[in-house]
Amino acid sequence: METSRKGNSAKKVLRLQSQKMENLTPEILAKSMWVSTALAMIFTLPPLGLFIGLYEFGVNVGAAAGIGFGVHFATLALSRKIAAGLDKLFD
Repeated sequence: METSRKGNSAKKVLRLQSQKMENLTPEILAKSMWVSTALAMIFTLPPLGLFIGLYEFGVNVGAAAGIGFGVHFATLALSRKIAAGLDKLFD
């Protein structure tokens, strides 16, 4: 465990072997960028499309927002499986 001191406060940082900066290759960084970008689009675009589509169709704004947030949180509940699938896709 490493300890860094800034001012009067001591902060302990737990650094695992796999988290060292020299273990990061450009391929890992590029892959993580693509996976996180795809996850951001999966989590935001379908709920936003539902919200705008339902609101323009004439549904109450509260109901449209509730449905959009429901879809957003449902995809968040499946985020581990989605991230694992995207990880395999970008290999």
